[in-house]
Amino acid sequence: MQFKKTLLATALMSAAAWAPSAHAIPAFARQVGMACSACHYQHFPALNGFGRSFKQNGYTMVGAQEKIEAEGLSIPAVLNAALVGYAQYQKTNGPVGAIGGQTSSTKNTNNGQVQIPQQVSLFLGGRVGEHTGFEAEVSLANGGTVPNAGATATNSGLIRLKVPFVYDVGGVNVGAIPFSTNGLGPADSFEVLNTGSVAVHAFNQTLVAGGTTGGMQVISAQQYLGTATAASGVAFVASNDQFFANFAKWGANTGAGGSGGPTSNYLRAAWTPGDLIPGFDAAVGVQFWKGTTTTSAIVANGVVAATPAANVDTKATAIDAQLLGDVSGMPLTFVFSYAVAPASPAAGTVGNVNLYNAGTQRKKSFNIAAELGVIPNKATLQLGIRRASSGAPVQGGTIAAPVAIANSNATDNAIMFGATYNIALNVRAELTFTKGSGDVYNSVAAGQAAYMGDRMTTVDLAFGF
Repeated sequence: MQFKKTLLATALMSAAAWAPSAHAIPAFARQVGMACSACHYQHFPALNGFGRSFKQNGYTMVGAQEKIEAEGLSIPAVLNAALVGYAQYQKTNGPVGAIGGQTSSTKNTNNGQVQIPQQVSLFLGGRVGEHTGFEAEVSLANGGTVPNAGATATNSGLIRLKVPFVYDVGGVNVGAIPFSTNGLGPADSFEVLNTGSVAVHAFNQTLVAGGTTGGMQVISAQQYLGTATAASGVAFVASNDQFFANFAKWGANTGAGGSGGPTSNYLRAAWTPGDLIPGFDAAVGVQFWKGTTTTSAIVANGVVAATPAANVDTKATAIDAQLLGDVSGMPLTFVFSYAVAPASPAAGTVGNVNLYNAGTQRKKSFNIAAELGVIPNKATLQLGIRRASSGAPVQGGTIAAPVAIANSNATDNAIMFGATYNIALNVRAELTFTKGSGDVYNSVAAGQAAYMGDRMTTVDLAFGF
């Protein structure tokens, strides 16, 4: 029974890693009549102060765009839409052939994988009324293979939807946000920091399913834990230019076949003083996931990740911070995050598996990362460092007869180097290289089937129009 619960949690977290990540939405640029850079720091998807304000006001701000108004009605004259996508080449250095999980007709990133497009999403968003907005993402296409899975994925359908109802109460934006996502977690209900607390605002979006060497998993402790899962529910938020808070009741169910109520809790609070450090936009926050949710058919990217009904705990804690500002005339993004997920019960003991940590030891990660605009508004360099404990036991013994070492907790460290170049404001080339180290990459682990290696190189072309 414990094995089945552990397998379920692993499947859910892996499926979440396959899910596309959202980026800047030119639909909003059309609505406010400003370039994407008005809301984003250095490049999309990281938000600046104005971008935070736009989101905190529920996407209702309108610039020069004509509106249709009547009693109880205030909407843009046209529906704002955008296409955002990626073309990608990804190479990991794990074994090829049967030991790497490949057959003559099944390949993965150990062989080197080209996906054109890797994802294409249709975004719709903007103003619904004076106090109401919406954001929706619908996936249109995928390159055909789920990274590292060797499976065909249609990757079509609704990826995320939220409808903020926001009111100004004494200088504080207060509201409720019904939301649903097939792979971004309850944090996607409302978030404005760039620490990776929610995947959509991390400055490096590179993921690798079945492994932990993706750029986002190096720069963000929350993404290393795997908090980006299917989720739907209602968030209750309050914010202004000094703080924001989000309490969400949610469940791990979305779309076709999903079931269960919003029985899990998510709490997010952050202080955003802006002028805490002269010349820098500073913020610090905390996150708490707690409760139990019922899972049924969890669908991510058109793939059913788990079908048996099961109860899973949702337990994790995180603290994070960011600094945005100029250093010698070059824009700098600096982020820090630390996250912990309690262990799941050992085999044969009573209790639910933790959705964010199927291991029997505490899972934790300390991450720092930075992005420097070496050519402002044109080119950046990125660095990320992770020191983590995986929660899983160290693999000992031999390659032919591996043995899990009792009461051990395998380390999973990594370093990431990246670079971006804006070909145009809404077209960007990206290069990411990551190198893992620690127990999870030892010689015994490296000899097992489907090992994805300790190095990954990704070349991306991101576009939005």
